[in-house]
Amino acid sequence: MHLAAFQRIADRNGGNRAAGRPGYEASVRYVRQQLARAGYAPRVSPFPFVEYTELVERAIQIAPRQRRLRVEAIDYSPSTPKGGIRGRLVVSDDACEPGDLAGVSGHIAFAARGNCFIAAKAQNAGRAGARALVVFTTEPGPIDATLGDPRASTIPVVAIDRAVAASLSTGRAVIRLQVTTRRRATTSQNVLADSRPGAPRMLVVGAHLDSVVAGAGINDNGTGVATILEIARVLRSTQPRLAVRFAFWGAEELGLIGSSAYVRTTGLDEVAGYLNFDMLGTRGNLRAIYAGPYAEMWLRYFRAEGLRAQVIDLSGRSDHFPFQQRGIPTGGLFAGTDLCYHAACDRLAGVNTRLLNELAAAAAFGVAELAPRS
Repeated sequence: MHLAAFQRIADRNGGNRAAGRPGYEASVRYVRQQLARAGYAPRVSPFPFVEYTELVERAIQIAPRQRRLRVEAIDYSPSTPKGGIRGRLVVSDDACEPGDLAGVSGHIAFAARGNCFIAAKAQNAGRAGARALVVFTTEPGPIDATLGDPRASTIPVVAIDRAVAASLSTGRAVIRLQVTTRRRATTSQNVLADSRPGAPRMLVVGAHLDSVVAGAGINDNGTGVATILEIARVLRSTQPRLAVRFAFWGAEELGLIGSSAYVRTTGLDEVAGYLNFDMLGTRGNLRAIYAGPYAEMWLRYFRAEGLRAQVIDLSGRSDHFPFQQRGIPTGGLFAGTDLCYHAACDRLAGVNTRLLNELAAAAAFGVAELAPRS
């Protein structure tokens, strides 16, 4: 029911539910309505953020051969100067250390994604004198990622597919790059609802509500939102003593902005722990548990159910990270990515409902085990 509703919302609002856009506003209304029907008093918590739009993303290889290259501006990338920039690609390892960027001054740094945030790579490249940074993934498909902050980079940053990147790693490739982006200060919203208002300590259970601009975001992250909506509904009638705050985060896709705003403005002494549910219906068979203090609990659960699971370190890639940085115990579940990640094909028909049901049941178990009883 919830996933179909999010698909309808996206279809009626330009194909997405991205922060700052009509599809996100409609998603907020839907979540509030569902929580109210379940007996909660949901509240909307606004926060400022910078809406980001890509207007031009263009690259042409001009030596040693000529061809167009598909590039994707990383969210919050600065624009190139009018008319673009021209430069030789200088291979820079992963650009996570200043020493990786020898020889990039006046050229375009070229680095693999991984081992550190793209923002850190961009800052290192900018300090080394690079005119721009091109990153590529070690996995199939393009990168749709964010710098996380409009001030994170002084140079344009774009991503390119690994298949194309392999042919550019010779040290002789010269490209012309043109990027035009727009930024606008605006606001978005988190939606919060407490099972026991006024409880001195609560388990916060969250999922991000926004999608990327490219698609409806039904797996990423309609599946997480649907899971905690159902946990909230059932908990209200069957476990009324559990103290849980259900949180639906805005602007996660632009850099965990909604959850970071919450952590900055909330008294964290009332937070007993944080559970995050992001992408639970990916095609495949991955049952991944966030590394951390709750991992063993879920490993035992899956073993008892006769299901395979593994522990992974998602680092700063979802909304648990701001809590983790403040010393709050965190955990969560994840089903991995596939070719529809951050793409137009992330629609209802692509959701792995069998895996979603397994992970949703595990999520409910975790909430029941960890929530304070008041």
